Amino acid sequence: MLRFRHLLSVTAAALLIVTAGSAQAEWPEKPVKLIVPFKAGGSSDQMGRVVQAGINESGALSQPVTIINVGGHYSIGSRRVMEAKPDGYNFLLIHLALMGGQGSGALDFGWKDFAPVASLGEFCLMPMVRKDSGIDSLEQLLTQAKDKPDSLIFGANLGAINHMGGLMLQETTPGAKFRFVQIGGGTANYTALTGAQTDVTVLSGAEVSKFTRLPDGSENPDSQIKPLAYTGSERFGGLPDVATTQELGYDVNFCIKSWFFAPKDTPQEAIDGFAAAIEKATQTDTYQDYLVKNGFADGIVTGDEMLEELTATWERIEPIARLAAQK
Repeated sequence: MLRFRHLLSVTAAALLIVTAGSAQAEWPEKPVKLIVPFKAGGSSDQMGRVVQAGINESGALSQPVTIINVGGHYSIGSRRVMEAKPDGYNFLLIHLALMGGQGSGALDFGWKDFAPVASLGEFCLMPMVRKDSGIDSLEQLLTQAKDKPDSLIFGANLGAINHMGGLMLQETTPGAKFRFVQIGGGTANYTALTGAQTDVTVLSGAEVSKFTRLPDGSENPDSQIKPLAYTGSERFGGLPDVATTQELGYDVNFCIKSWFFAPKDTPQEAIDGFAAAIEKATQTDTYQDYLVKNGFADGIVTGDEMLEELTATWERIEPIARLAAQK
C-alpha cells in the first residue's frame, strides 16, 4: 500500500510539472504593438509597414504586429513606449531624431532609456541646389557659405535629420555658416528649393531620384535641382555619377538607420523574438524590393553589435546636436 501511494505521489508531481510547463506559453501570446511616432506615410511609417508585411509574409510570428502612428512631435510617441509596461508587447520604431532631440535639449530622455532590439534600413543624404544657382560643386557651396556667412538659406526641419546633415557639412569648413530656416521634410524642402524660397537643402538618395529622374532612370529635363555629393561611404546606386563627400575630400559620413526599441526591462525572450522576426522579414522579397526601390542599404544589426553601433553614433552625433540647439 505504501509503495502504491508513493507511485501515486510521483505521478501527481510529474503531472504538475508538465501542467506548469504547458501554462508558460511562448511569446507572443497576443498582438505586438509597434509605435511609429510620426504621421502615416513618412519614411519611418513606410519602413514599419514593410517590416510588418515581411513578418506576415515569412510567418515569423504567431501573432500580428499592429502599427500605431502617433502624430505631433516625435517625443510623444517615443515617451509613450518608454513609459509603457515592459511586458514584451510594446515597441518603438524611430531614427536619429531621438539622438538629435536628446543632444539639442529638446528631449529630457534618450536612446539609453530604451532596450535596443534591431537596427536596419540605412539611407544617406545629398546636398542639393538649384541648377540656376551658379554653384556647381560642394566646394563652391561651402566657399560661398564661408565668404558670405548666413547668405545661403538652408531649408531644414530644425533639430531633425536634415538640419544635422547641414550642420555636418558646414562644420567641415571653418568660418562657413548657413542660415537654417524651418521648412520641414523632404517634399517640403524640394518645393521650397525649386520655388527659390531656399538656396540649399539635403534630401535622401531616394528623394533625389524621385525628384530628378524619369521612371527609366534617365535625367528629368524639367528638374530644377541638382545634387552636389552623397554622404554615404560608397556612391548611391541610383545616381552613380555623384561623388561621395569623402571622395571630394570632406570628412562627412552621414547615414540614417531605422531603430527598433523596447521599454527598459522588457523580457529578453520578447526582445530576441521580435529581433528574429524582423530579421526574417528582411529576407522576404517584399522587404528586398523596397530597399532597391528606395535606395536603402541591406543588413540588420541586433544585440551587443547594435549597442556598440548606437554608442558610436551617439559620440558622433551629440556635438552636432548641440550645435542644432544654437541655430
